[in-house]
Amino acid sequence: MKPISKQWPDCSRACVLLVFLTIAGCQPIGTLQTESADRAMESVIESAQPREIQTPAGLILLAEAELTAGHLDQAIHLYLKAAAKSTNPEVAERAAFLARQAGSDVQIEQALDRWKAIDPDSRGALEASIIFNAERSRLDALDESLTQLFALEPNYRAHWLASFWAGLEPDRQMAFLNALTRVGSQSDNGSLAMVVTEAKNRVAEQTGTDWLDAWIESHVPPANVVLFRSRLELPDRQRAIAFVERFTEVTSDLNVRAQLARWHGLEGNRETALSILRSVIEEDGNRYPDLLTLGLLEMQAGNLDTAEKHLKSLLASEQYRSNAYYHLGEVAIQNNQDDLAIDRFLRVDRSELVIEARKQLANLAIKQQTPDQAHRWFSEARLLFPNFKHELYLAEAQFQTANRMADAAIPVLTEALMREPESVEILYTRALAYEQLNDIRGAENDLRQILELKPNDPDALNALGYTLADRTDRYEEALSLIESALAQKPESAAILDSMGWVLLKLGRLDEAEPYFVKAWEMSQDHEIAAHYGELLWRLGQQQKAREIWDIGYESTPESDKIRDTIQRLTNS
Repeated sequence: MKPISKQWPDCSRACVLLVFLTIAGCQPIGTLQTESADRAMESVIESAQPREIQTPAGLILLAEAELTAGHLDQAIHLYLKAAAKSTNPEVAERAAFLARQAGSDVQIEQALDRWKAIDPDSRGALEASIIFNAERSRLDALDESLTQLFALEPNYRAHWLASFWAGLEPDRQMAFLNALTRVGSQSDNGSLAMVVTEAKNRVAEQTGTDWLDAWIESHVPPANVVLFRSRLELPDRQRAIAFVERFTEVTSDLNVRAQLARWHGLEGNRETALSILRSVIEEDGNRYPDLLTLGLLEMQAGNLDTAEKHLKSLLASEQYRSNAYYHLGEVAIQNNQDDLAIDRFLRVDRSELVIEARKQLANLAIKQQTPDQAHRWFSEARLLFPNFKHELYLAEAQFQTANRMADAAIPVLTEALMREPESVEILYTRALAYEQLNDIRGAENDLRQILELKPNDPDALNALGYTLADRTDRYEEALSLIESALAQKPESAAILDSMGWVLLKLGRLDEAEPYFVKAWEMSQDHEIAAHYGELLWRLGQQQKAREIWDIGYESTPESDKIRDTIQRLTNS
């Protein structure tokens, strides 16, 4: 059942008829045809005189007739009379809903009181009372309704109270939060404790966390509260781990232990993570997310047979089957079973793993010296998974350019552009492929087309400016483009590097240096290393240039950019 905070439920005409028929004791619900029910309703309304009708059923029919006529005030009055005479809580609920729309506070309270009198254990009535009293800062009544609700349902899911609180007027927010805090401090309900914590932290950072710490000391925290509190320590996972470990001796909850294992794994404490997860899976072998994590950790530890066993267990789950096949493919690669890996990657048929699986297949095709097969696998995937066509086109082209097959990437990207002629991402990827083929005109055309689609876009301006500076002698034009880009993104390491590069090309070495220095401070990228090192070399600082190149090699050992720069400068 949805909490009434989602809006007190409206009754359609059919709903009203059902209430009416229940009260009136007519034909069993479900046997009366809507058309005949409508005729019955219209007949009663037409023949009835308001002063003659005092039964709940008749009052409901009159009320709905008034609603149809647009007389909401009269409808509320009639529904309140019907609720006072009826023992059906749905009548009082309908009266409360209508009164909240256009009635007075007295009418709303009258309807709510009747609703609770008819059905003292109604969660909906208590939720509606909480909303009514919170919106009017009626604190005593609010405390009473909250206390009754959490006494009625000790494990009540209170999460809707957070969004309701956030939607209140600022002055009423604080009054409501104070009420939640008073009730939450006395309640064992972990869901309410988390709501109070989140709200307090939004008002003043850390105050909610401090309150929750005090709550935990005076209560036995359920597992979800332990996990919630530990996440408040993030991104400091060590502190989160330390918090959870305080409770592992007093709780056997598998969710707590599994989360602790995941955090240990992310922190590089693989053996600890493995030990915890193995014990979790021993107790419950159907915890598929944990089986997946355990399988990956076993694979990282080199325990391939054990990893395969856990991953194969996931094949029974439709939700995790694709994950299992993908990682089983990785296990097969490590076991040098390429054909088995291919079979497993081809079975991946869900979500973004489809793209990653096709990349793996393409790598295997290169390894087996059958690059045409890579194209066939990508083409097949685009037919099988049309929702991922865009991503698969890009994945194939990026794979081809990374493997120095830009000539194969061009037709793939051209085909993609026939489907998406205004895709900036595809145009940019094709421009890079053209540049790899030394087709600077093709690259320039695509970059200018991007600027037509996104005028003055700083990244496109920089890409075109850098291309002209690096691959032509149109340095002044390049400088103008890069200056425009830098004016919009002065803290971009890539654009700062481009500015330094074009100034170097223009022979303005002293002017170029501060741009390279700032770019290098922001990003020790291998291309920046190549450019900055060249500037230092030309300034006579060869030793410092080599130091910069060495750092660039550390991040990208296979960098052709640095190697080619060194060869060109040392051979000149």
